[in-house]
Amino acid sequence: MKKLAFSWLIIFLLFFSLTKAQMGFKPLDLSINTPQETNVYKKYTEGKTFLGISFGASIPFGDYGTNINAGMGLGLQAHYFINDHFAFGLSFGYYKSGLKDAYKSTLDTNFMIAAMNDTTGLKVLSVDGSSTLLPFTINVEYFFSPLKKFKPYVGLGLGYYVINYTIDVVTNKDKSADFRSFEALNGSNIDGNFGLTPYVGFFVDFNELLSMNFDVKYNQIFATPAASSLTVNLGLIFNLSYKY
Repeated sequence: MKKLAFSWLIIFLLFFSLTKAQMGFKPLDLSINTPQETNVYKKYTEGKTFLGISFGASIPFGDYGTNINAGMGLGLQAHYFINDHFAFGLSFGYYKSGLKDAYKSTLDTNFMIAAMNDTTGLKVLSVDGSSTLLPFTINVEYFFSPLKKFKPYVGLGLGYYVINYTIDVVTNKDKSADFRSFEALNGSNIDGNFGLTPYVGFFVDFNELLSMNFDVKYNQIFATPAASSLTVNLGLIFNLSYKY
């Protein structure tokens, strides 16, 4: 009888101990939406690398925007957090814009006059064109609230900007040497210059692997004549250091 009572006492004490342990146990919530401690965020910010892809629009300004419409494009970005607030990175963009109708009309008139002066019976059927902006920048960024789901930031990029200007003249026959010379002087060209890109944006974290990125960048190109463009981009950011 004493042994049975002693056995029940042991079982009761074990049950009580397990119940108390279960009541006192609070598992670490690793959800980035509701972090319980700073270390939850540190594991995928400080010392981590992020890669992003974005889609956006380019709005040209200055002399560059005189004859160029707003365009669309895409970009790639890399971010490396040296600590909670500061990140270094690289970015590349590709934005293609069409020519304004008034400028195409002017080009069409100029090339038609050149064709009329050609003695081979050359005629201009159509004139069209486009401009492509390709910014390559090295960036430094400051994040105001890196340990929260919503992460606004400011950045500054220094880089090299390529503008590819293309004119396509369609004629009724092979172009003569004189017409090709005129087309070369008034047609396609590629120009590259250094510049600066101040910008603002924010991350919104979906989970440890994936975030949304939005940014607005002002690309000031040190060119003659002056060239600048405002780009607005929306995309996704992937944590390359995420461990499955």
